[in-house]
Amino acid sequence: MTQDTGLNITIIGAGIAGLFAARVLREKHNITILEKSAGGNEVGAAVTPGPNATKWLYKYGWSPKRCGALSLEKVRTLNHEGVLVSEQDVSGMKDLFGSDWHVVHRIDLWNELLRLATDPSDAMSISGSPAKVVWRADVIDVDVDSGKVSLANGESIKSDLVIGADGIKSIVRPLVVEQNTEALSSGASMFRFIIHNNIVNEVTPDTPLNDASKMTELNIRIASDGSRRSVVSYPCRNLELLNVGCIAQDSTINLPTTDSWSAPGSREDLLRVFGDFYVRPILEKAENIKLWQLRDHDPLPTYFKGRILLIGDAAHAMTPHQGQGAAQAIEDGEGLSLFIDQPVTRESVPSVLKDFDRVRRVRASKIQAITRNVHEKKSPEMMWKNLEYNFSYAGIRDCLGRLDDGQEI
Repeated sequence: MTQDTGLNITIIGAGIAGLFAARVLREKHNITILEKSAGGNEVGAAVTPGPNATKWLYKYGWSPKRCGALSLEKVRTLNHEGVLVSEQDVSGMKDLFGSDWHVVHRIDLWNELLRLATDPSDAMSISGSPAKVVWRADVIDVDVDSGKVSLANGESIKSDLVIGADGIKSIVRPLVVEQNTEALSSGASMFRFIIHNNIVNEVTPDTPLNDASKMTELNIRIASDGSRRSVVSYPCRNLELLNVGCIAQDSTINLPTTDSWSAPGSREDLLRVFGDFYVRPILEKAENIKLWQLRDHDPLPTYFKGRILLIGDAAHAMTPHQGQGAAQAIEDGEGLSLFIDQPVTRESVPSVLKDFDRVRRVRASKIQAITRNVHEKKSPEMMWKNLEYNFSYAGIRDCLGRLDDGQEI
């Protein structure tokens, strides 16, 4: 151990979950992040972290300005013909839940979290040392009891704690949970793409993107024919881009033969499935389309074993129907403050992980169940039914106190 009594912590995966975890832990511990890719290739286009996540991002130095994040002010639900079904003013999220509801391009958020994890501590006015990131690091095994991480190149890293933040196809998850926990298809897929504002403004039937005087809005369009098709869009990167996601049942889509959960999609297929939506002029401009198979897995019986902990999609993969995937990863990072706000030794790591599991597994599993229910019974009412539970999260210490008092979280 260095940094006086700091633990040697290895994080496997440099996505949103892994980088935010590194930011929380770096002030007292020695952090090494192992990432299989070369970095900067986050899957997906944009995300919608709610107040339950953004309050922790702010606490640890996140700058929405640096990543062009916007505060949502309005959510509209319409049918596929453009008839308004409901409209919610969400500009008061901070008053209700303590922070804003943001929309942000995923790679912009990733770059900001990389900065928070790796910038010099003096520049950030915090203690400790920056996290070390090792790109193209291929992890082949982790010893549950000792914490030794073995790499394909023959190197090994001794660790007091190993955090599996390696996503939906986690290689760490099977080391923690013996049963089959592979993420399976939900039966639906999403076409995802980004369109520049100058193109959108030529054809959009909605609010122009470049008008900063207008409320930043998220539009949810649900087909009224019972097909469970939907088109969701919202701006990001300081109104420069429109993020679009089009969800339909797999039986209606020409799925790729590859087993990959993200593959190129075609505009022809997009228009065949969604061409009757009133936003067809936008869909006709789509380029660089990704077809993202929506997968999740059942709630796990545990998030830890020995010295290994699962966070993010490795622990609780879910579909995007409540916008909680990235948010729950960020909540996981806040939960790791248990390793910061009290003295922790190598010997006490398992007991701290037990407290983490008591809170994070219960809450994230509930969010998974809520998300599945919305996916199966998509309607304007279901979309909003659990807003208060989703957005209300006072932190892991508060939850532990409530559990100790016999309350639910």
